[in-house]
Amino acid sequence: MDRFSPQNQVLDAKRWGLVILFFQVLHSQAQNMPVANAERLQQVTVTGNALGNAEGIQAVQVLQGEALMLNSQSTLGETLALTPGVSSSYFGPNASRPIIRGMDGDRIKILNNSASSHDVSALSNDHAVPSDPLTVERIEVLRGPAAIMYGGSAVGGVVNLIDNRIPTQAMEGLSGKADVGWSTVNKESRAAVMLESGNERYGLHVDAFGRHSGDMGVPDTLACTKSGSSASAKAICNSANISRGYALGGSVFWDKGYLGLSGTHYNSTYGTVAEDTVTIGMQSDRYALETEIRHPISGWDNMRVQFTNTDYQHTEYESGAVGTVFSQEGQELRWSAKHQAVASPWGQWQGVVGWQGEDSRFAANGAEAFMPSTQTRQSAIYLVEELKKPWGGFSFGLRSEAVKVNGNAFDPEDDGSTRYSAATSNTFSPISSSVGVLYKLSSDVSLKAHLARTARAPKDYELRADGVHVATSAYEQGSVALQTEKARQM
Repeated sequence: MDRFSPQNQVLDAKRWGLVILFFQVLHSQAQNMPVANAERLQQVTVTGNALGNAEGIQAVQVLQGEALMLNSQSTLGETLALTPGVSSSYFGPNASRPIIRGMDGDRIKILNNSASSHDVSALSNDHAVPSDPLTVERIEVLRGPAAIMYGGSAVGGVVNLIDNRIPTQAMEGLSGKADVGWSTVNKESRAAVMLESGNERYGLHVDAFGRHSGDMGVPDTLACTKSGSSASAKAICNSANISRGYALGGSVFWDKGYLGLSGTHYNSTYGTVAEDTVTIGMQSDRYALETEIRHPISGWDNMRVQFTNTDYQHTEYESGAVGTVFSQEGQELRWSAKHQAVASPWGQWQGVVGWQGEDSRFAANGAEAFMPSTQTRQSAIYLVEELKKPWGGFSFGLRSEAVKVNGNAFDPEDDGSTRYSAATSNTFSPISSSVGVLYKLSSDVSLKAHLARTARAPKDYELRADGVHVATSAYEQGSVALQTEKARQM
């Protein structure tokens, strides 16, 4: 069924109706709950500082506020391209991903509020990340042994997009911001607005954005062969983009925590610069449920549970006709708990223990499908401990995963060719570990060092790809004999 058909639009309307109903229930429940403490919590870096300390041993860079506004571009990769140690892939002005330590694709983990993004941007350079920097409040970049919290796909680093669509702190009154801009190089116009309101009992977040751009102008003359274009147009042909999105989220607060839900819609239609007649229509719907309980039982500071459901699809159009359709559906459940300081002969230990489970289903249907449909299931447990000392401290972590990748058989080719493979099932058990040390030279200067061993299970396309990938002009062939990939980092 076409994702943009009237039937699916009705389904989307029902989903958003459930979200609105949830907020109505929250409002009624909040009237009978104890009043929350309106004191704002100290801001911490969520990705690299799970313990919530003022200074973590992990090396983390944060882009927010005015710095984020000044660096904001149309894609995530270009937004972070000026961050020290980070570069960007580039497949025209509409698709780019961060490169950290010379690694990209599935060796860079992109998170949305500390949960997996569940898209197919790592599958091909022409696939965009379904998020616009206009609606992001903070971007955290973590280098080093991030696999302990987020798995082997973080071997190069982690990029976490924070949008506060589920408020985690009690609010006071109404606040908001707006961003409006224009650009002459690609005739772009863009606008975004965010509003938040609440009190000690509940909080509400609403945001929306829109972006419209034409072909990007360049100094050199590039031949444009698409219909209606001039052969001497000084532009990157087929680089126009129309994207829009909106989100609604809210939380109810009580004296020991919060419960929140959010719904996010994103869609974009953009040209692929490799082919003048090919455009991509992308759509992503994401729902998230999150709760945190402070001091749930004796000996524990807090417990957090997060569930996300993502329904992603993009369609590649050839001269307006539907070509290949890529879809990815994924769910993730994450539980973590932080224990209070425990005395030992070496000092006070503080740590976080957690469990993560993911289930994702991928399918590609059409003339350019170069791999069969797959299902990937993953579960993991992890532990991060930190020992604080007057001069600094130590940290260590351990993560154990169980990954299973099931691949269906290839569908027969239209011409009756024999590219046909039986269904497969592969299992992997990656184990990752890390140690770190922080030494304070003064109150303002410190040294940090890490040593990590990261293990990564092969992705579905690395196991089962077998066909021509037109966008990258390559024939991709996976191997079901691949084993766990290992990396050492310092």
